[in-house]
Amino acid sequence: MRINYKSIVILVLMTAVALVSVFPGCVFAKAEFELSLATKMGPQSPEYKAFAEFAAKVEEKTNGAVKIAMFGSEVLGTDETIFKSMSLGAVDIVADSPSLGARTVIPKIDYMTPPFVFTDFNHFQRFLRGEYMRLLLEELSIKAGIVVLNTEWTWRRGPYRVLLTKKPVEKPADVEGVKLRFYASELELAVWEAIGMNPIIIAWSETYLALQQGIVEAVTSPVTLIHDTKFVEVCPYITVTDEYPQTIAFYMNTKKFNSLPKDYQEKIIEACNEAGTEYTNRLDAIAEDIVERSKADFGAQLLTPDMAPFRAKAAKFYEDLKTKNTMGEGFWEVMEAIEKAR
Repeated sequence: MRINYKSIVILVLMTAVALVSVFPGCVFAKAEFELSLATKMGPQSPEYKAFAEFAAKVEEKTNGAVKIAMFGSEVLGTDETIFKSMSLGAVDIVADSPSLGARTVIPKIDYMTPPFVFTDFNHFQRFLRGEYMRLLLEELSIKAGIVVLNTEWTWRRGPYRVLLTKKPVEKPADVEGVKLRFYASELELAVWEAIGMNPIIIAWSETYLALQQGIVEAVTSPVTLIHDTKFVEVCPYITVTDEYPQTIAFYMNTKKFNSLPKDYQEKIIEACNEAGTEYTNRLDAIAEDIVERSKADFGAQLLTPDMAPFRAKAAKFYEDLKTKNTMGEGFWEVMEAIEKAR
């Protein structure tokens, strides 16, 4: 039976609008243009609040002509479902990882954040702004019917990644066989398996319950998301892994974008880049506060072990891939572009 995703999401969107009181700030006030923004983040998360600041900037810059209503906590669907819905026009904007939904259209986009390869965020940003990614995003735009709003890639996520566990982690042997919550990324799952963990695919919104029930015993996350999700309540050991830098993509349906006056299009892009810069500039302070609150509220401990042994295992994994030639051509294209941006 063929599933009509557009009809389903339109129905969900209408229901969500009727229940906007559940999600603060989610109000379609009368405006010339009304847009919806979907995110997996809940209203208490720093990212959701930063997205709300972007929405406020858009409204201010357009003198109230363009208003954005936000729908968080995966209320309109998970990564791949909501990306498809946005592509079809049932949702206007999606703020999420650049790869999780987009890889359904161009599979090699899944390879853009190989664990333990990038030097730092600046290296990642050079890669994102480079010719390879420009062409890849042009292809995505044509195939998926989307526009990228954060053209300068100013949004930083993190500012670093952590591994939350129920026991301390100091070396790869400490995570041997540990059940790790993860998302459906073939490459990243394989890297963590090579390090010794046992990844299990679980939706972000279902992770806390899975940790609490012991279905999984660990989760990776940007450090800024560990407190509002209460992941750290169940897994109080915060190990700084920083296995790859992260950003947030703002994808918008092309037809909806083109329906706006040119001036409003420019204002939305401007607002997105500005909001990203402002959020990134205060991200370190946000992360420090979240770690301190995690310690105070949940007795969490921050661990900063030497990641060299983890990187060595990952490097061995990549070497084996090249020897066995088990990855598609697209993977090595991405890796070459990352190396050129170093």
